[in-house]
Amino acid sequence: MNAPRRDARLDAAREALARERADWLLIPASADFLWLTGGHARVTERLVLFALPARGEPFALVPRLEAEALGGECPWLALEVWDEDEDPLARLAKRVGDARSLLLGEGFRTAPLLTLAARAQCRAAAPVIAPLRAVKDAEEIARMKTAARHADRVVTETAASLRPGLTERQVAGAILARFEAVGQTSPWAIVAAGANAAFPHHSSSDRAIAAGECVLLDLGAYHEGYGSDITRTFWLGRPPEDFARVYAIVNESRAAGITAARAGAKASAVDAAARAVIAAAGYGEYFIHRTGHGVGLEIHEPPYLVAGNDAPLLAGMTHSVEPGVYLPGRFGVRLEDLVVVEAGGARRLNEAPFEPALDAVGAPSAAG
Repeated sequence: MNAPRRDARLDAAREALARERADWLLIPASADFLWLTGGHARVTERLVLFALPARGEPFALVPRLEAEALGGECPWLALEVWDEDEDPLARLAKRVGDARSLLLGEGFRTAPLLTLAARAQCRAAAPVIAPLRAVKDAEEIARMKTAARHADRVVTETAASLRPGLTERQVAGAILARFEAVGQTSPWAIVAAGANAAFPHHSSSDRAIAAGECVLLDLGAYHEGYGSDITRTFWLGRPPEDFARVYAIVNESRAAGITAARAGAKASAVDAAARAVIAAAGYGEYFIHRTGHGVGLEIHEPPYLVAGNDAPLLAGMTHSVEPGVYLPGRFGVRLEDLVVVEAGGARRLNEAPFEPALDAVGAPSAAG
């Protein structure tokens, strides 16, 4: 991370501390740690945290065996190094002194959390840090666009390779290999065939894919720290009328959600727009999750597009639009794109086509 970007983020965090009248911001190993410092802190039982005072210079509390790596990534950051036979919270207490008000980031383990809560007023930092992370700058959006382009390619190539007899787990493994081959990191995949597609977060299994059924592919990976997330649903062979109808409804819902997303719109309004299409078609009870979520350093982060979240979307936010209809024992359809919120609307990051029908070896079918 370059110095101007880092300084701007630290300034914004200090402004949040001032608004909240807090003495310190304490961020354990997490995406927030990475966003504020540019350094990767491993999540283990050993306490690592970034400490930012309302006034003065920040430091990182770090175990000795992690100090060299973090120091190499963040040469600007002072390190408070603790040894294996020490209590890191005792080190921290000496640095924060008699501070009475702390903002704590996500990811603390129970013991340090309770220790800090016993000595000071502790409040969650997420309400003030999450909105800062949610609005992406031009470089972050460029990284996400590249990540989305790789996801488009992987989902398209995977669809073309589908054939009866392959197991869900084999297809998922091929997805991970495709991402790794183009240098993407921490790839993941959901492959759900037939009735398994009616479970939105199905775990890919050893079930073999058969001709004449649907296959749902939900996948993503990271490019230079920023994630992708895309879902497409296919039918292996000629789609029956009920699947084709549901697919068209979900695709219309996806388009409605994207149209509703713009700077100033309520997050709940995007959910309502997508949900209204599915409800009007008689499938409302089968749309069982929110319409979308933010994507960035994490695959699930604010903003959350769900009923009751009336926070306005801001230009630069990046989020998914992913309506779905899940018919138990039959099939499920989910279609997902990532978008960037702009003043005049939302711009899609994904470009993978919507071709639900595949022939027996996975190529797009003329029947579709």
